Amino acid sequence: MDFFDRHRLKVIAFLDGFLRSKRESYARINAWGPDALDKLGPFIRTGKMLRSGLVAVGAGTGRRPSGAAVVQAGAAIELIQAALLIHDDIIDRDEMRRGRPSLHHEYALRGRALGTRNPGHFGEGMGICLADIAFFLAFELLSTLPAPRSVRAEIVALWSHELCLVGLAQMQDLYLGETRTPVRTDDIIRLYLYKTARYSFSVPLLTGAKLARASRAVEERLDGLGESLGVLFQLKDDELGLFSSEAELGKPVGSDIRECKQTLLSHALFRRAEPADRKRLETIFGNPRITPAMVDEVKALVDTLGVRSEMAARMRRLRRRALAGIAQLPAEGRSRRVLAELVEFSFDRRK
Repeated sequence: MDFFDRHRLKVIAFLDGFLRSKRESYARINAWGPDALDKLGPFIRTGKMLRSGLVAVGAGTGRRPSGAAVVQAGAAIELIQAALLIHDDIIDRDEMRRGRPSLHHEYALRGRALGTRNPGHFGEGMGICLADIAFFLAFELLSTLPAPRSVRAEIVALWSHELCLVGLAQMQDLYLGETRTPVRTDDIIRLYLYKTARYSFSVPLLTGAKLARASRAVEERLDGLGESLGVLFQLKDDELGLFSSEAELGKPVGSDIRECKQTLLSHALFRRAEPADRKRLETIFGNPRITPAMVDEVKALVDTLGVRSEMAARMRRLRRRALAGIAQLPAEGRSRRVLAELVEFSFDRRK
C-alpha cells in the first residue's frame, strides 16, 4: 500500500492549501465558515483515502496526464466521500466514526454547550449543511481541473450521474431497513453496487482513465474491475462490522443489526435459520436497544449455520474475478501491481 500512502500525502497537501484559500471569504460570512473548513480537513485525513489513490491508478492505464490534475481530482473525490459519510452517519444514527464522535454528533454536543433548544436536531442540520459544502467544494475542483474542457465536462457529468444513483440506492437502503421488505440476493448486490462499489472504485478509476485519455475498452475493463473490487470491499465491511472490535472499527460493533440493514450476510442468515432462531433474530434486528449479548447471539448463529463460510466463498470468487480483470489491462507494470495488491488488501484487511 506504499503507492497509496505516497499519493495520500500529495492529496492532503493540496487539500490543506485549497481549504486554506477559502478561509478568508468564508470568515466574512460568519464564524461557522472557518469552523466548517477546520472540521473537513482532519475528517478527511483520518480516512484510508483509497479513492484518491485509485484516480492515480486509473491514470496509469493511458497517456500520462498532468500530475496536478490527478491530485486535484483525488482531492475532489475525498471531499465527496466526506460528504457521503456525514450524511450516512446521520441516516444510520451513528454517533461514532473512526473512534471519534461523528460530525453531526460533534455539532450536537456543541449545540448542547451553546444552549440550543434541540441539540440533536441542531447537530443533524449542521451536519447536512457541512456535507453540502463539501459536495460543492468537490465540484468546484472537478470543474476547474487542469485538463481539456471536454475531459472536465465528461468527469463532471460522470460524477453527477453516479452520485444521483448513490442517492437512489441510499433511499432504497433506508426503505428496506425500515420495512423489512423481502429482497432477493440480486437486489442486495445491486444496492452494494450503486450505494458504495461504483462511486468508491469504478468511478475513481474511470476518472483517472479519462484524464489519461485511455481507450473505451480500457474504461470498460476498469468499470467491471471496480464493481468486483467494490462488492468485495463491502462484503468485508459486513463481516468486520460484526466480527471486528469497536477499537478496530472506530464505532460500535453490530450497527448494521441495529439499523436492520439488508446485507448479504443477514439475508443468508435469515434464509438458513430455523423458525425458532428466525423468530429470535426478528427481535434483535432493528432493535434500537441492542446489547452486546444480542450481537454475540447473531455472531454464534452466523458461524454455526455456515453463513460466514458462505460469505468467505463469495469473497474468494470476487477476488478471482478482480484478479482476472487486472490481467486484461494494458501491460503497464505499476497499475497492475498496485491493483493486485489492493485486491489482496481488501480480501485480508482487519479494519
